[in-house]
Amino acid sequence: MFEHEHPLTLKDLWSKQQQHEEESEEDEEENDDDLIAKQDFRSLCILCEEEINWFHRYYYTCCQCDYSFHQFCVELPERWEDICHAHTLYFLQQRGEWWCDICYRKHKPHHSRYHCSQCDFNVDVNCVVKEMLKNTMHHPSHIHPLVCMTKQILSKCDACGEEHKGTFYRCTMCPHSFIHKDCAFLPKKLQIQHTTNNFYSHIHPLTLEYSFPDADQSSKNFPRCRVCLQYFYNENLWIYKCEKCRYYTHLNCATSRNESFMSILTSPGTYT
Repeated sequence: MFEHEHPLTLKDLWSKQQQHEEESEEDEEENDDDLIAKQDFRSLCILCEEEINWFHRYYYTCCQCDYSFHQFCVELPERWEDICHAHTLYFLQQRGEWWCDICYRKHKPHHSRYHCSQCDFNVDVNCVVKEMLKNTMHHPSHIHPLVCMTKQILSKCDACGEEHKGTFYRCTMCPHSFIHKDCAFLPKKLQIQHTTNNFYSHIHPLTLEYSFPDADQSSKNFPRCRVCLQYFYNENLWIYKCEKCRYYTHLNCATSRNESFMSILTSPGTYT
């Protein structure tokens, strides 16, 4: 499989978040900036030339070359199915120049490829990985990888509880993990803009939570959403919250742009 002249180190972009959640509340504010920076991580994979971001979770680095690689690019399978008719493609490292039969890009010697000897069909790593990137994602809300549905549909989102039309991610192992892409890519931290209205102004970033159980609501004396003033009726829906101030909002209320006074949240460090 993929070979590199120097040792590679596997990095976990979620490790900072897991450590952050285990630390005491006294240290929470000090670590917010570190956590946000981790979630805003962007780098280019040298193998497929596509972005590495927080939702890919794992990536490899080479300290000597300052290169980054998707984990699945480094660990690509020896064989690949369903690209060249009913044939199996095998991973090769070509010594001479060659062309990808999907994107028609010319490749230099030693660039890796998948090859079908029966059809003399070549596919570069970039085209193979694009299939993986657009179809599968890791998400902290769920224990299994989520798969992108190939067709756009009209359906109810299990994250916000509202009906959406467009692209959804689902879990093939669980019946109740059906998330619209707009909700799937919401940032973990949001900051209320201080320039809006003093009633909504808030000094702490709000954290995205993937449920609000009845037991937690009861312990907080059943709070209402600070935007629409309604209760949280479905404990399985995602919310934004600040535990320190008992400040809670529905997912749609936090991100709505339908009314100017509801445009109160933005990623920390940026204001609109």
